[in-house]
This record gives sequence, C-alpha cells and structure tokens, in this order.
Amino acid sequence: MFDAFTPGALRAVRRAETRALLRQAQAVEPLDLITALLDESESQAATLLGKFGLDPQALYALLEQDPDAPEIATDDSPSPEPQLPHATDLKTLLQDAASIAHAFDRSRMVTTEEMLVALLPAFGEPLFRPAGLDLSALRKHLEEEAKRQSTPIPLDDDIPPLELVDPGESIEIGRVLDASANRAREGLRVVEDYVRFVLEDPALTRRLKEVRHRFAEAVQGLDPELLIGARDTRGDVGTHIMTASESTRENPRAVLTANFKRTAEALRTLEEYTKLFNSWIAGRFEVLRYDVYTLEKLTMTAAAAKRSIGDSKLMVLVGGLPTLGDLTWIVGEALAGGADVIQLREKGIDDREWLRRAREVRILTAQAKARFIVNDRPDLARLAGADGVHLGQDDITVRDARRIVSPTSLVGVSTHEPAQVEKAILDAASYLGVGPVFSSETKDFDNFAGLSFISQAAELTSLPWFAIGGINETNIDEVIEAGATRVAVSAAVTRAEVPRKAAATLRARLESL
Repeated sequence: MFDAFTPGALRAVRRAETRALLRQAQAVEPLDLITALLDESESQAATLLGKFGLDPQALYALLEQDPDAPEIATDDSPSPEPQLPHATDLKTLLQDAASIAHAFDRSRMVTTEEMLVALLPAFGEPLFRPAGLDLSALRKHLEEEAKRQSTPIPLDDDIPPLELVDPGESIEIGRVLDASANRAREGLRVVEDYVRFVLEDPALTRRLKEVRHRFAEAVQGLDPELLIGARDTRGDVGTHIMTASESTRENPRAVLTANFKRTAEALRTLEEYTKLFNSWIAGRFEVLRYDVYTLEKLTMTAAAAKRSIGDSKLMVLVGGLPTLGDLTWIVGEALAGGADVIQLREKGIDDREWLRRAREVRILTAQAKARFIVNDRPDLARLAGADGVHLGQDDITVRDARRIVSPTSLVGVSTHEPAQVEKAILDAASYLGVGPVFSSETKDFDNFAGLSFISQAAELTSLPWFAIGGINETNIDEVIEAGATRVAVSAAVTRAEVPRKAAATLRARLESL
C-alpha cells in the first residue's frame, strides 16, 4: 500500500511509529498519526490546519504529547517491517486516505492532506475545535477542493476521441460505450431506489448517490456526440434476445443481485474499451467498479440483517448467575415476558461449563422462536448452534468472526461513537449495539455515549441496532424519544423482582412506537 504514498506521507507514518515507541505503546494508533502530522510543520496537512486556526501547542496538550518532534531516519522509503504493528483503526484510516486519493485518479499519490481528510471524521469537534480549528471552514475548503479535482480531465485536443485504424470502428465502439453507460446508470438507480425506499438507509443512500454522481462525471469525459450519434436501439440485435431468467424475479433480493451484477459488468466494459483512447477515464471506471463491489456487500448485508433481526425489539443479556438452573429460569422468564433476543455473556467460568449453558439457552430460545446470541466467543456460538455472536471493539474482527461461525450468521458489534458505527457498517456487521446510554449495574464504563449518540445513530443508519447501557422502565421513554426502536437490557430484567413482568413492561413500551 505504501508504494502509493508520497515521501512526506511516508515520513508521517514513520514518525507516527516513533511517537508510539516513545509512549511505550503496543501498536501505532491514530493519535500517533495526528501528532506526526503536527510534527511535519511544512506538510500540506499542517499548513491546512494552521490556515484554519489550529494552535499546534494546544493540540499537543490535548493529545498529552511532547511537542518536541522525535528524530527519524532520513530515508523516505518505508521500512521492510514497521517498528510497531499498526492498530486496526490506523490501518483503516490509511486505507481511507488511499481511497480518497484514488477516487478520481488511480495514479494520484497519497499525501498528508488525504491523511488529514481521513482523520477528521474519526476525531472531529471533540479534539480539533478546542485547539482552535475552524472545522466548518476547513471542511468547506476540502469539499470545494474535492469538487475541483473531480472535474473530468478533457481529452487532448490533438488526439481524436477514438484513434482506431478503421473510422467505422469508432461508431461501433461508441455503441458499446453508450449501451454500457446506460446499463450502469439504470442498474445504480434500481439499487438506490431499494436502499432508499425499502431499507430506508440514509448512509447507504448517500454512498450510492455519491457513486452515481461520480459515474456521471466519468461519463462526461467521453465524447457525448459520439455516444448519441452511435446509438442505434432499433438495430441492436440484443434487444430481441431475452432469457427466461431476465423476464422474472423471485424476490427483491434477486432484483438487487441482478442490478449489482449488471452495473459491475457494464463498468468493466466501459473500463476496457475506454483504455483504447484514455487510460485516465478508464481508471475512474475501474475505481467505480470496486466501489460497486463494496456497496453490493453492504447492501446485501443490510437486507439480510433486516430480514434476520426482523421485528426483534427487546434483547436481554444474561450471565454470571450461580447455577445453570438460575440461568434457565431467568431466560424462560425473559422469553415469556416478550424478549425476542437472548444474549449470553459469561465471565470467569471454564469453556465446558460455558458451552453447557449455551446449549441449554439454545434449546429455550429455539422453543420460543427467539434469536440466540453468544457474547465474545464465536467458537462457542458455532458449537452451541447460536444464531450469531456479539463483538466488542477489542474483540476479533467481523470478518474473522464470520470465518468461525458462518457467512450468514448474525454478527453484532458494540459501538460507542459515530466513527465506530461507520466502520461497523463498512465491516458488514449484522446489527449494532449503541451506547452506553446510562450507567449500568452489570458493566463498568469509562465514558457514556449518552442520548445524543442515540440520535446520531438513528440518522446514520437503518441497520438494526439496539440502544444499550443502564436502560430500564424509568428511562426507556427518553431512549425511545431520542430515536431508538430496539433496546438491550440486563439488570432491568435479570435483577427485577418479577423478571417476566419487567420484560413485558419494556416490550410494551417498544411496541407502542
């Protein structure tokens, strides 16, 4: 990946590694990269931050970092092996920076400016604004710069749009490009309509709109007169040929699959034939094709999650009970009161007992036609036949969890801030835990996301998510008012005098939505 980084960007990465070593960290974190960008006072990122009001000394203080820049080797080439492993969050940010750089031009190098653009959403106001940065002005500047860079590069006036030996081939290639552009445009619209009106997912809708707009800009780089002039719908032999599979669709998922495939195939055709006369535009179609592959995964995962979680509203977390009998009684009471998801969370017991309890809970949830989730342990989830596994921010990745359970199993992720929600969506999580909202009787938290995070999550995604953390019948109305339609509770049910009644009360509040 670092082959595409400028010398300045490479220095920032290496300085971040040195910063992490100085603070005796186990891995290089995003905060090390922020500090490294400050250290490079002449870099594009540092210049931009200064231009929009950032006080470097204030930011060093907020990060609790020494403002004296550490010495690094002068060689700009990346080390064969990093001095320290890069944390997952840092890897994601560096990949985002590369994606930003390559969005409109595959040959563009990654600079410290792209690193800054990738860092801003992850840290935003809580970090940068106290240090004097005018975030609104900086974001406006970056948006305008992105629009300027996204303007299609016109073809060289000295080179004809299609330089082929036989002039007649220009018309035929024009027909290929025109038909493929129409197929891709139509396919994207069909998919966007499903995401917008069926899934009602704002984040995915924004991503699809952005891809569709970038596609329109790429097509503008082609010769519109050639495309329209070459169009011959009545003479197209393909319009009269239709297979049986094209005339029917079994379900909405089949519609999505067909149109994602149609779009990707059309983009590949555009990419290959555009290479005949403009490799830069061909590169834009290539980037769009990879983006469509990612969107297909995200959309299909969201559709499957909506179908799997369905109308589930009340998740009850159980565990830590003295005996198996206590556990099965509580689970039975919770299910009888209306819980439709049970999550088993055990600590401090051996794996055999863990699995024995999980299998008993699986039997009870299966009888009640409720879903069963195992916390932290995908291996035990698979052995117990659970519907899925729930992961924390420090657990294994969604991808690795699916390798253990199954590609179709539910994989939930705990999130505590908007950046983690965005990452979980990109990782194709099945559902999210959003919180903690309030202090909890069953788990200690250093920070509370609060009700404001609930409102943010409601705007960020329609992926199924459960508000969690200290929720009970005295405050559930506040959580619902903030935008939650599902909640996960533990003590509110497991420590209630009558667990069945407590679960029923919570369920009734959620059903009233």
